[in-house]
Amino acid sequence: MRLGWTFKMMRWLPALAMLAAVPAFADPVAFVVALKGSATVTSKAKGTKAALGRGLERGDKVQVAPGGSVTLFFSDGNVVELGGGSSLTVSGQLTSSAQKVGPGSNVPAEVFTRVSKFVASSNRQSGMVALSAMRGAESEAPLIVSPRRSAMLELRPRFVWRHVPGATRYRLAVSTEEGPVWSSEVSDTTTSYPADATALAPTTDYVWEVEALSDTGPIGPRDESSFRVLSAGEATQVREHLDGLSKAAGDGTAATLYLSGSYLMGRGLYGEAAEEFEALCKLTPDAPGAHQALGNVYQTMGVNDRAAEEMKRAQALTPASATTTSK
Repeated sequence: MRLGWTFKMMRWLPALAMLAAVPAFADPVAFVVALKGSATVTSKAKGTKAALGRGLERGDKVQVAPGGSVTLFFSDGNVVELGGGSSLTVSGQLTSSAQKVGPGSNVPAEVFTRVSKFVASSNRQSGMVALSAMRGAESEAPLIVSPRRSAMLELRPRFVWRHVPGATRYRLAVSTEEGPVWSSEVSDTTTSYPADATALAPTTDYVWEVEALSDTGPIGPRDESSFRVLSAGEATQVREHLDGLSKAAGDGTAATLYLSGSYLMGRGLYGEAAEEFEALCKLTPDAPGAHQALGNVYQTMGVNDRAAEEMKRAQALTPASATTTSK
């Protein structure tokens, strides 16, 4: 295992992945974070269909068709839900027609910045996955799914990888620059770091690898990836911010799942972000923006075949006349 190069590069990979995707356009003051039915956004006398992740600037008018709803997340932390037949002009001031879902004081400005970082990059990345090199779900190597080039909240994470045809078990190993930390053999394609092993250390960079085994020996090459456990203070802050989003947008709502996933992506917590967007896709399976967001998470992680699948779903669900990019 080439730990030297991996440990030198691993701490830069998540940052580089996001940096390469940051687009250059005016900073929005709000985002569309949940959408049901039809709605339009009128900007400088030009109207377009609203879409999940759409950035809004001052002066933009959001109008919701009867029977629909739109949830907006503002830079001051307010989460506003517009019901069917209502409208709102973005000016930094809430109007009486807007229903405040939760207390914006629970969502600090740093959360909006993190969400904005991901949403901006997600809009730019749309459709790029189809050009990426892809590995199939059934390959000769056990492609690591999670954690993969990601920060981690938990000191005892769950490890996930792909099945290899003919494999009867898999050998896992976790290491640092100082040497081996933990290893195990399992028959499934997922396992959790055991409770009886010494917990992983915060602010430490790790490499983990998985190798497929059969009764006659190894099958194909092993796969490896990196992850880093957040400090206790960082982990506490992330959990507090997620709790604030849940209180502001409602527990388990589409808006909360989208905001939480976007925020976690902005923090480099790709595995946790994927779980939020996977839940969002299950809750709103016909929403193209949900699949687009999940596809961008997979692309950032390097799981390109899953990314392409989600982008294809998003494209199939998007009306030909719809506009999904921010102004």
